Amino acid sequence: MTFTATQQKSESEPQPEQTSLVKDGFNSFRETNSKPLISGRNSAFTPSLDTVQQVDIRQREFRAASQRKSERWTVRTPTKRDIVARLERVSAEDGLRLKQCCSAFRVLTCGQHTLRSYPTFRCKKPFCPDCAAERANRLGRQTEAKIAEAMQTHKGRLCLLTLTTKNAATLGGGLSKLKKSFANFKRKKVFKNHIRGYFGAFEYAFNPKTNDFHVHLHLIILRGKFWNQSDISDAWRDVTGDSFIVDIREIKNTHKGVKEVCKYPMKPADLMTMPDDKFLEVVKMKKGTRMFISGGCFYNVKLDDDADDADDNIFSQFADLTEGDACPFCKEELFDVLVNRQQHIGLHELNAMPNVVKNNSS
Repeated sequence: MTFTATQQKSESEPQPEQTSLVKDGFNSFRETNSKPLISGRNSAFTPSLDTVQQVDIRQREFRAASQRKSERWTVRTPTKRDIVARLERVSAEDGLRLKQCCSAFRVLTCGQHTLRSYPTFRCKKPFCPDCAAERANRLGRQTEAKIAEAMQTHKGRLCLLTLTTKNAATLGGGLSKLKKSFANFKRKKVFKNHIRGYFGAFEYAFNPKTNDFHVHLHLIILRGKFWNQSDISDAWRDVTGDSFIVDIREIKNTHKGVKEVCKYPMKPADLMTMPDDKFLEVVKMKKGTRMFISGGCFYNVKLDDDADDADDNIFSQFADLTEGDACPFCKEELFDVLVNRQQHIGLHELNAMPNVVKNNSS
């Protein structure tokens, strides 16, 4: 198969002529690459029964991962469109940057199977639905691995601890107070006696009735000795001076607990309800503001910003493939192409479709 497309990486959407070229190619390979992976006389090879079963299992996992991927990108599209529209009214430069984020993708595909895809540009802003969600997915997987490693050598119970402070008029002021309070909190002897490790994320919500920010900290802790909520509340009041509301509960499902901590730092819906001055404050948050912390036996959870997005465990097995190699499913030639966001979603929807096996024995 031959397919011509630009090989240059771009930080913006594909140009009109590129989009047209990709669209024509996308439509053509939908029509021409409809061979089943393993199907009678049209097969590229004659596999054993074990090979058929193994390929079938790989296909099911691959289709399920692709379905999840297309659904996530589809759900986030209208939310991001709304945020871009509002941001363009108050800050044209930031609006353009957000609009370009995840608008174009490099994909490695044979036409029927897209094995690898990544955006050519990410804004990496905490309010961007795409960047925040994919960052949370990657951080969650790495946090789970760190917790599993630590619990092999450290005994204790995993708990979810939430610490709050009084609402703040500004986001920066609220974050600064909470960070300073926690820094003092973790130095207390009572904290060191009970907590063997912690990983946490700062979250903030906007209250339209009071026109201020509610900033709080979610922590996954490995608790050694039992520490009841009232004692935690007293210790927290000592360092904050005016805040005592805390919550601690045991984590029964590690994956769900990590997901709760690693979610969006701010709900996208809050961005649409706050006034322009508060909206700009969130948008202009200082680059590099640390939103995740770790310590003790959970210290040094690292995040690789260049990693692929979710379902790496499925798609990473194709990391060594390049343009010109044979597709591991259908043996067709792979090619590298630039596509826009909607085409990227379409390719993963195509991945998720079950193969239609025709009976050629008649």
